[in-house]
Amino acid sequence: MIDAPVRWGILSTANIARIKLIPAMRASAHAEVLAVGSRNQESAQAFADEMDIPRAYASYEAVLDDPEVEAVYIPLPNHLHIELAQKALDKGKHVLCEKPLALTAAQAASLRVPPGLLFCEAFMVRHQPRWLAVKERIEAGDYGDIRMVQAMLTFGLDDPGNYRMRPEFGGGALYDVGCYAAMATRFAFGCEPRRVMAHASRAPEHGVDVVASVLLDYGEGRHASLMVSTATSAAQHLHIVGSQGAIDLPEPFIAPVERPTRVVHDNVFDLYQSDPKTETFPPMDQYEQEVSRFCRALRGEEVGLYGLEDSIANLRVIDAIFASVDSGGWAAVAQ
Repeated sequence: MIDAPVRWGILSTANIARIKLIPAMRASAHAEVLAVGSRNQESAQAFADEMDIPRAYASYEAVLDDPEVEAVYIPLPNHLHIELAQKALDKGKHVLCEKPLALTAAQAASLRVPPGLLFCEAFMVRHQPRWLAVKERIEAGDYGDIRMVQAMLTFGLDDPGNYRMRPEFGGGALYDVGCYAAMATRFAFGCEPRRVMAHASRAPEHGVDVVASVLLDYGEGRHASLMVSTATSAAQHLHIVGSQGAIDLPEPFIAPVERPTRVVHDNVFDLYQSDPKTETFPPMDQYEQEVSRFCRALRGEEVGLYGLEDSIANLRVIDAIFASVDSGGWAAVAQ
């Protein structure tokens, strides 16, 4: 238990803050929501009144100037993430930033994190107890050498005004959900892919990618595939196959809050002898887990957060995917 709750400022009145992160902060014993900033006072005050937040500011910078705010959560449109993250860090604030941190790995690499401050990209899934348990077992060799990973994350978005439909805002399926799928393959293998081959379909009315499929070559006979979309029915899947066993994570990315999460294990070689075993984990809110682990790390507890280098590495994969889409061939992943 940490000594005092971490005092948070929210940079934006985004819906994900309203429905996911602020409730998660309220549910956490380690967090306190102190302030919110928006582009004008009216918007900030209305959001603060709705969410019962003590302080409302007419700009994001005003939140950063509040000396009692210790950490900020940034759920702005993608193209604004790195700018506000740097401003926050320069003001001495710890940063939990929505993904992706930037639109290219080079942009992400320009971020300067001063000593003593935390920066973490908000991949909430990596804080699920079952993801952590699977990672431990992979590293312990329980499934042998991981050879294949399949990841899928899709949903339908039909709001033409949504920023995810605008290329200048960093819209598109690859930035929005592809970053999750790419991260999941890296999480499973524990290393970086060498090259990728990708195909994407772009919507003619706005030009952003809405369906994409990717092959990732991790070298030494290790392969991954991912499929992502913002123009289909909702689907999610993560399957990890090793030389001595296979793992299936149902509902891996958008995990249920009200019922247990599951991991399905199977370790036979003969398909006719398959005997999968289901392991359950107690119901939890992955966003609360994310907030609590970040706060505990901020107070000095060792919890194993992923920092800036991981954000850069994930964006190198996204860079290569876009390069492959443009060239029609394999694209190397910068190392």
